[in-house]
Amino acid sequence: MQKKEWIPVGLALLLLVIGALYDYQITDTLYQLLPVTGMIFERFLLIPVQMMTVIAMAMLFRVKGNAFYLLIGYVAALYMLQDALHYWVSLSSSGIQLILLGGGALLVAAVQVVIHRIPYGWIQKHLSFFVFYTLVLLSAVLITTIIKMSWGRIRYRDMQAATQFCVWYQPCGLYGNNSFPSGHTTAFTTLLCWLQWKKNPYEKPSVLRYFLLGAAIISMPLTRMIMGAHFLSDTAMGFLITYGCYLYYRQFFRKRGYL
Repeated sequence: MQKKEWIPVGLALLLLVIGALYDYQITDTLYQLLPVTGMIFERFLLIPVQMMTVIAMAMLFRVKGNAFYLLIGYVAALYMLQDALHYWVSLSSSGIQLILLGGGALLVAAVQVVIHRIPYGWIQKHLSFFVFYTLVLLSAVLITTIIKMSWGRIRYRDMQAATQFCVWYQPCGLYGNNSFPSGHTTAFTTLLCWLQWKKNPYEKPSVLRYFLLGAAIISMPLTRMIMGAHFLSDTAMGFLITYGCYLYYRQFFRKRGYL
């Protein structure tokens, strides 16, 4: 790990310190500042990130021929559809559940059709990248989910009074609250993986790519606070979790010549 790669860690830790002091005030200031932008990031922009798992499983199925990958892709598709629809409809309805089951199957089938139209050589060349991306995503989301379930921090928009606020460094109890860490930030930070998309092993990402990915990743935490879904520290921890997974799997894949 190069010295410059410690900079994001240092910045995230600094944000955690700032959050420990001013979490409530920061989110209170940003809340509903740009609600339309916040809603777009909340409800739509995780979909392409989550689709990476479905695509990776379809590619693995074509190369390996193991139907188990299709099953994983189907589960990923169901999760993605459920996550996208829960903002609009109640998922407790049996009719909605049937739509989800059928929609997941259709989505997997559609991805399969597309993957089978892509040249086999291209899939073999880029399969390791999609597997790398999927491992970073699933590992980071799993870690975040476990912490969410055990930490019990209430979201800003769910608070009825300021006295319900809970600092990030103290577990708040098993009350069904899921503010810490930010799942959206965790998932969206996997955009870092696109720094490893290369035409050849010696290619280095351009400054423009760093800028665009950095701007996109920073936008998600800001919009999560705008929506009142998270505090600054929630998003900083979500970033740290994914960044750690990214560095670990990057080193793992590079040692084996896959990236």
